[in-house]
Amino acid sequence: MPSRGEKSDDTGEYANAGRRRGSKFDTQPISSSVFRRRVPSSANMSAHDALLDTPKDPSLMPGARNALAKALGLQPGQSFVLMAESGYEDVASAMLRAATELGLHTRTFMVDRETCERELFVERIVGELEESDGSALVASRTGLPPRFRQAIVAIRGQRRHAHMVGVTLSMMRQSMRADYGEMHALGERLIERLSTAREIVVNSGVNEQLVLRPDPSHRWYNGSGLLRTPGFTNLPAGEVSTCPASVDGSIRPDGGVWLPKGPVRDPRTSLSFREGRVVGIQGAERDEILKLLSTDENGPRVGQMCFGTNINVLTPIGAMLQDSKIPGFHLILGYSCPEHTGAKWNSQVMVPMLVRRADVVVDGKPLLVRGRYAREILG
Repeated sequence: MPSRGEKSDDTGEYANAGRRRGSKFDTQPISSSVFRRRVPSSANMSAHDALLDTPKDPSLMPGARNALAKALGLQPGQSFVLMAESGYEDVASAMLRAATELGLHTRTFMVDRETCERELFVERIVGELEESDGSALVASRTGLPPRFRQAIVAIRGQRRHAHMVGVTLSMMRQSMRADYGEMHALGERLIERLSTAREIVVNSGVNEQLVLRPDPSHRWYNGSGLLRTPGFTNLPAGEVSTCPASVDGSIRPDGGVWLPKGPVRDPRTSLSFREGRVVGIQGAERDEILKLLSTDENGPRVGQMCFGTNINVLTPIGAMLQDSKIPGFHLILGYSCPEHTGAKWNSQVMVPMLVRRADVVVDGKPLLVRGRYAREILG
């Protein structure tokens, strides 16, 4: 069965399927300069009409339709609340047009930081969402107050919510077009293979081998984006993850390390681990990574090992929200996603690391070869 929700991809803490407040930070800022126009911050017809007056971009429509009909599974006649940050009119207008095509009864809100800091406005939004069948937030990672984003995902009720914080035009044209059913099925096949694994060996370069041992008391989580019960899903979606019991060896994250300033792709970067903690770093960003990890006791711990399942993503674009969904292997230092993995510890630090061309062997059998899944996994 599809999951009830996901970890939030917001900046700050985390959230769990509308039940637990919080978020996850992405270090890649998105400039609003790539979007066309701004419309009034209101919930009346002016916002609705202004979005429909935004020139239609046909290349964004498949991803928008996919989000509403396939990821959220909304049906004609259901109620839908669309919230969009000023500066994201292109994506928001595509979502509104898709909702209209689908026959949803839609309420539209254009928001900015100042508006979202007004308690009366937040109360109004919460009231709308509590009564809706579905909703979507299209926004940047830094433009809206974290409390507002957290309030959006924490709402209970019958609503299914698409949290599209950090979405870009490139994502709409690529990862948002993915087949959610196919991603979910791939995730389930991976979990069937990984759930009984005793040892996972990752080779990421010459003399770079990492040995991970899963914790049988922790859960594998299928973040496919497919949502059919109340809660929320991060879009774009596509990964399977858990919190490991132990991690030893070294890894070369050739796909990048995400820091607050953005992704770092230094080919010399290599990290060494002993008993699940970072014990050595090589590369130009060594000091900055160490400084970040030292801000939290559990910052140097491996919080999650993940496998991307969005087969619609072909190449990195420099945005963690999409690049981490590329089929392949990646680690997350710090945040253990306890609401989904069942880990008994956690960290406010989160440093994702992507390995693009890893060879992964599970209990002696190949799972990934040069970053590509074995044929029996793809089905």
